[in-house]
Amino acid sequence: MEENKKVTDLGAIIGIMIVIIILLVGAFYFARQRIQKSNEFKAAIQKEMAATSTPSDTISDIEKDANAVNVNDLGVGIESL
Repeated sequence: MEENKKVTDLGAIIGIMIVIIILLVGAFYFARQRIQKSNEFKAAIQKEMAATSTPSDTISDIEKDANAVNVNDLGVGIESL
């Protein structure tokens, strides 16, 4: 009877370990996807900023950059994150 209990305990421990491993693999998978989407979003923002801004720091150029920013599209795509 003592031997049967040891086998049952070992089976339970192995089952718990398998569940934990599956949960960890799933967590890493979803974290990787979230990081990838975040990087794509950052790249799109940098691309947009590079297309609309100038490297100059004069007042007139800063004003032109500020007027060129389309504030109507600020929230577009945020739901996909």
